[in-house]
Amino acid sequence: MDMFEKIVAWNQERGLIEKGFNHEKEASFIIEELLESTGVIESEEAREESEEISEKVITHTPLDKTIIVDALADIIVYATGGIAKLGYNPSKVMDEVYKEINSRTGKLIDGKFVKDPNVKKYEADFTICKY
Repeated sequence: MDMFEKIVAWNQERGLIEKGFNHEKEASFIIEELLESTGVIESEEAREESEEISEKVITHTPLDKTIIVDALADIIVYATGGIAKLGYNPSKVMDEVYKEINSRTGKLIDGKFVKDPNVKKYEADFTICKY
């Protein structure tokens, strides 16, 4: 199974695929991670801000799915390039991230998987991912 298939299976196991696509929610997840990447905004604040931003910018007019798919694929391309520019092997980084997310337990709340904060989870080791 390649990494994309593992990620889809992870989403299916947690009931996220069957919830269907919600453009506003998906955009808020991406914005939340971008806000966290600044190192200035903590997770909870990033979540709140990302929800506000996505609510403002995502149209509720149905778009051609190919427009959304193209944009999401571009995000993957730019993120992969960014990881490489930082001196890390993107495939190894994704393996580590997958191990971490797969070790999490929690529950689905309002269509989002919320981590159980009391569970000891695998911590991604990015030091083994450097070129």
